[in-house]
Amino acid sequence: MKNTMKKGKWHFILWHGVIGWGIPTAVLFKLIMHFTGEISFIDGLLTALIIFPIGGIFFGAIMWVIMNRQYQKLKSE
Repeated sequence: MKNTMKKGKWHFILWHGVIGWGIPTAVLFKLIMHFTGEISFIDGLLTALIIFPIGGIFFGAIMWVIMNRQYQKLKSE
C-alpha cells in the first residue's frame, strides 16, 4: 500500500479507475448487450469506451479516498 501511495493519486485513478475498471467494464457491458439483445457489439462501443472510463475516474477517486483513510489509520497505529 505504501508504494501505491507514493505513486500518487492521479496514477492510482488512471490505472485502477480508468484502465482497471472503466475500460473492462465498457467491454463487458457491450458484450452483455450484444448477447442479450439485438444490438451489435460495435454499435455504441465508442460511446461506452468514453462514458465508462469517465465513470472510472470517479470510481478511482472514491477508492483512493478509502485506501488513503486505511493507510493513514495503519500508519498512525
